[in-house]
Amino acid sequence: MRIIEGSPQEIVEYERATGSASHTTPPVDAAPSHAETADTETDSEAATLSASASATPDGASPSLAPEDHVALMKFIYGRAGKNHERTVQTEKFIKRLLEEENIVVAFGRSSKTFDGLADYLMIRDNGPQRYGAVAYLRPSNGGMTLRLGPDDLERLSLNDEDNGRIQPRNVAPSDPYKINCPLADDEAAALAFTLVRAALEAVRSE
Repeated sequence: MRIIEGSPQEIVEYERATGSASHTTPPVDAAPSHAETADTETDSEAATLSASASATPDGASPSLAPEDHVALMKFIYGRAGKNHERTVQTEKFIKRLLEEENIVVAFGRSSKTFDGLADYLMIRDNGPQRYGAVAYLRPSNGGMTLRLGPDDLERLSLNDEDNGRIQPRNVAPSDPYKINCPLADDEAAALAFTLVRAALEAVRSE
C-alpha cells in the first residue's frame, strides 16, 4: 500500500495523473439520477461533516473540525478540479451551513468512483430521517437542487432578481425536488442558503 502525502489539491492532481481519479462530469442538475440512487441505496452516507465548538474561542461560531476540513477540501478539489470559483463557493457554503444548529452535511457513497464517494453532498436535518436530504450539492458545477416547489417560493416572497437565479426542474409532479439554485456567485450562494433553511423548516413542520 502506498501512502501519499500532500495537500488535498496535490493528492487529487496525483490521482488524476495516475488515472485513478474519476473524470466523469455530472449534469448541471444536482439531484442524483435513478442510476446513482440505485447504486447508493438512496442517500446512503459514507461520512458526515461536523462543526467543532472546542476549536474556537468562547462565544465564537463553531468551525469545521480539522479532519473534516481536509476531507471536504479533498472532495471538492476531486470534483471541481481547478475551477477556483466553484471550490471557494462550495467550501464557504458548507462552512456556513455547519454553523447552523441541527444541520448535517454528508457524503454519498458510490461504488463507481476512486474514493468510494458519490459526486454530490447531501444536506439534511439532524433528526429523524423521514425525508432524507433537503438539498443536494455538486461541487463539479455548483449545482444545488432543493426539496422545494413553486408554492414554497411564493411564500418566501422572493424578488425578481432572486427568482432569476432559481431554475425550475422538469420533473414529475410527485418529485419533491422541483428547483435548482446553482452557486454561481456570492449572491446566489446567499439565496441558496435561504432556500436550504426554508426546505429544512418545511420538513421539520410536517
